[in-house]
Amino acid sequence: MNIMITGASGEYGNYAIDYLKKFAPEANLFGLVRNETKGEVLKAKGVSVRIGDYTDANSMIDALKGIDRLLFVSVSRPNIQQNVVQAAQVNHVKYIAYTSISHPEYSKFGLETIHKQTENWIKETGIPHTFLRNSWYTELNQALFDYAVKTRQFPYFAKEGNLSFALKREYAEAGARVIANGNYGEVLDLAGEPKSYHQIAFATQEALNTKLDIEEIPASKFVSTLESSGIPAQWVSVSEAYQEYTLKGNNGEDKADTADFEKILGHPLMNLSSAIKELINK
Repeated sequence: MNIMITGASGEYGNYAIDYLKKFAPEANLFGLVRNETKGEVLKAKGVSVRIGDYTDANSMIDALKGIDRLLFVSVSRPNIQQNVVQAAQVNHVKYIAYTSISHPEYSKFGLETIHKQTENWIKETGIPHTFLRNSWYTELNQALFDYAVKTRQFPYFAKEGNLSFALKREYAEAGARVIANGNYGEVLDLAGEPKSYHQIAFATQEALNTKLDIEEIPASKFVSTLESSGIPAQWVSVSEAYQEYTLKGNNGEDKADTADFEKILGHPLMNLSSAIKELINK
């Protein structure tokens, strides 16, 4: 059996490959990358590397030749994922597991449009499939965790609302289990237990095993507060965006349920303080 993992040089892809080597040891693993350089680490793991780019339809057709099952790791650019779907159809791929988004009926930074579109393309092919409707990564809160380590403070401005998330490797483990099995239903809702930023703050305090100065601050001061301590602007912007999203509400986050996720994993999701400790010590 030939299993292809797209986005194989990314963190999710690397985690998924490591899990697949355990869950499907007899399978031939193929990793899709955009150039040879990105494939060197995969080759060292015994993974066959294929070169392809979602923007290049012909490269995707070549890359998916002989592939039986496809772990299709999504990207956030519109339209280009149709090339992957069409390549899977041309090559008679037998099963697709696609990393979609949890509760796409709600606004999710516009990502819901891309995922609904791609899900429809996959349905139209008639290829058996499972939509892995993933919630957010715990890693998106990294700026707050790093700031707490540096300053023993935890400032936030999302005083209301919840956010559902889990570790990236947990989503990758679920994806690997699904593609290794190849016989799940059409939709799996993979979400962590919804948490408020107040709860995230106290979980961070527990992870650090030290008292933090936990403070609600005006949104207008958030970016300057974190950047003044040297937290990278990119991560600060991510934290700001997700707090705005949480505060706005009407986003489906409160509907998150861990049942599907933990059933697929066969074990509970890591508790929040332990997950934060893992990210802090990474």
